[in-house]
Amino acid sequence: MNQIKSKLRSSILSATAFISLFSLITQPIYAQKISLNTAFWNKIFKPIKDPEPPIEPKIGGSRPGEAIPICLISPDVPTQTRIIWNTKPFFLWKGNIKKIAVGIPGSQEYLKTQIVTGIQNINYTGQALEPGKTYRLFIFLSELKNASPTKFIPFKIMEAPQRNRIDGELKLLERLEKNQGANSETIAQKKAEYFADKGLWMDTLQQAYSVPNPSPELSQILKDIPNQLCK
Repeated sequence: MNQIKSKLRSSILSATAFISLFSLITQPIYAQKISLNTAFWNKIFKPIKDPEPPIEPKIGGSRPGEAIPICLISPDVPTQTRIIWNTKPFFLWKGNIKKIAVGIPGSQEYLKTQIVTGIQNINYTGQALEPGKTYRLFIFLSELKNASPTKFIPFKIMEAPQRNRIDGELKLLERLEKNQGANSETIAQKKAEYFADKGLWMDTLQQAYSVPNPSPELSQILKDIPNQLCK
């Protein structure tokens, strides 16, 4: 009986030690009813005591008649260009963006243009981007074909050797989790933790938003991310 109590106490301490999302999603939302899934996802992100969130969302001004300014979360605009592992990255923002495009610096051609009216995030669906290359995410406030972008954000795909090493580690991680009967959300959470440990925040976010049927707790977290980061 003492052994069972000890294990139970250890499990409770492990769960309650998990901290809030991005240091900005407040704990009271989940304090009354916290599940293991919530604890897993909360563990990924930085504790409240840390002075800076891992993401530095870029808030830009809005055009006349536009009530909500644009806040770019993935990619954000830190002092250095974000490095991404995934060759088909994930984009997340808050604001009335109509269209996005991905291009190469110095080129007038876009590799892929996607209409995003009415949504706040999207996966890049064009041809896989090349490891080691720097790209730009162009932001448009109009769907018109001849519209000009209002801003752009650079990001870089990780160099091939490091990317291949991570790819191998992720495949091993996924295989081990599947052998233990893990579901898709648990596997995504483990991968997100892996990316967060390496400071790859765009890839961390992509894993969180990639779960096909997220739990209610994760759904709430995903809903809160833009609102909490873009105040």
